Amino acid sequence: MSKSKKFVFAGMVIAMIAAFIVVPGCTQAEPQVIIETVTETVTEVVTETVVETVVEEGGYAVYEKMRASAIANEEYEGAPAAGHTLAFTNIMGGITFCDDVWQNIQDQWVLAGGDPADLYYADNQYDATIGLKNADIMLAKSPDALINFQFDSKVNSIIATKFEQAGIPVIAVDVPTPNAPFMGVNNFKVAYLAGEEAIKYVEDMGGIGEIDNIILMQMPAGGEVVMLRSEGFYQAFADKYGADVIDPITIRADGGAGEAEQANQAMTDVLATIPDAENCVLTSINAQTMSGVLSAIQTAGRWDPEKWIVITQGADVTGNQQIIDGLVKASIAYFPERYGEYLVPASVALMMGELVPAFMYVENEVITMDNMAEFYPELLE
Repeated sequence: MSKSKKFVFAGMVIAMIAAFIVVPGCTQAEPQVIIETVTETVTEVVTETVVETVVEEGGYAVYEKMRASAIANEEYEGAPAAGHTLAFTNIMGGITFCDDVWQNIQDQWVLAGGDPADLYYADNQYDATIGLKNADIMLAKSPDALINFQFDSKVNSIIATKFEQAGIPVIAVDVPTPNAPFMGVNNFKVAYLAGEEAIKYVEDMGGIGEIDNIILMQMPAGGEVVMLRSEGFYQAFADKYGADVIDPITIRADGGAGEAEQANQAMTDVLATIPDAENCVLTSINAQTMSGVLSAIQTAGRWDPEKWIVITQGADVTGNQQIIDGLVKASIAYFPERYGEYLVPASVALMMGELVPAFMYVENEVITMDNMAEFYPELLE
């Protein structure tokens, strides 16, 4: 059989995990040390050359056929999930993004012929310790596959080892799990898109000389790959204006694991270090983080929609409402309501012993008030 070569940008295929990010309760480095260490690693990876992988032509035929049914919202031919079990550990229930992912998985599982009773669920609650416990609970159920949506990269390494020993395939969602196919966001790409969008507003303001600070609210606990979700933003500015220009005004902060409360405190600390800054560019890894960040700016009496250029990620209900409310200029859409269209076909294919792509990247759009009605008209009703 003939083979086709596929080249993948090295920054998108990092399998190494930041070993210095630890499970809560263990000793860990200071946040700024973590950020600097991960950032150095990310920068090195971004500048590396491509790596080569070889995939047989037609190797994903089974997955692609099921995915076509998923996209069309039609029953999968032959009910391939019938008699199988699937486990899903959600990063945190109650967050609109995560709830949308879970709902689509449920819908697609039924379309695939799966019994809802054979679809196991656990809420990791944005907690590494709970995430590890949930993985053990799921392991005890011996599912035919696990969809792992868990933020802590070190815990994902532990989960990967346990499930590999049990012979149970794993699919990682948004945060890599070693030796598991990855489904989610091309982090560097979406961050770069966000940076390019922010630059439009910077130019409208008069150029980079008018900007006091560029603030990256990051998530080091997610490892190098998730760090690309903000470092790509930085790279867009570096490409446009030069690193020598933007480095002195760039601030990197640990915004926590993706929740508002941690991000609020992080932004409060940042604001204390730049008491005279007025014109600022700001990005974060998701809308929930941005909620806490915006609250901190408002509480400090520093908020001015004409002076803050805010771009975020995800474009879930929370993020889109921030745009509608005039707090955020734009958000990069991940369409969590479509995640199951990738995850269920891939999970069922693995159950059948078939190949799936190593990387299943979601499609993206830059969402602003100008196109909100096109993608999310229900929010404007």
